[in-house]
Amino acid sequence: MGNTTGKLSKSDLDMLSSTSEATGMDRKELLKEYKKFKKQFNSTGINVSQFQEMAGSFLPEAQRTPEFIDRLFNAFDTDRSGTIDFSEFMLAMTLCSSDNPEDKLRFCFRSLDTDNNGSLDRDEVRYAVELIFKHNPGIENKVAADVNTPQKVVEKIFEYVDTDKDDALTAEELVNFMHEDAKNFAYLGLNLIFLT
Repeated sequence: MGNTTGKLSKSDLDMLSSTSEATGMDRKELLKEYKKFKKQFNSTGINVSQFQEMAGSFLPEAQRTPEFIDRLFNAFDTDRSGTIDFSEFMLAMTLCSSDNPEDKLRFCFRSLDTDNNGSLDRDEVRYAVELIFKHNPGIENKVAADVNTPQKVVEKIFEYVDTDKDDALTAEELVNFMHEDAKNFAYLGLNLIFLT
């Protein structure tokens, strides 16, 4: 994408225009970010090893596991091409820093949807719940007995959220549950999974 002469190609301009629309960012600011991105990553984008290196500088130590970083990479790499292009990077950064809980939920959802099928199975949800228990030692003694193990939490999440009972959670089911039952959304730890 683009050339090395400093001038932007038509495809660069089109990409910047669509990225501006998707992120709501000012075109001047976006152009400045694009030039920095191209300087650091050329036109190829961010590959997995570059992302792993970057993640080491901004993730808390406990989250610097290969599995977590791979899941985060997948959330950024929406087309699953193996690289994060500028548009994907800016959209992910916009969603991560959004004040809109739906945006954050959808971004986190993508990081958990490792098979990219548009839904979360019990193993994908269990991974996130186990992270909560791992990063909050003693939490099992501070919560009610019906949600004091990862397995119990996963069962409750599917009981409450899986409205069509197909044993898979969609982003829409989670968004609807967040809006319709905020108390249980928090009780089940879904705010910790999707909104932090």
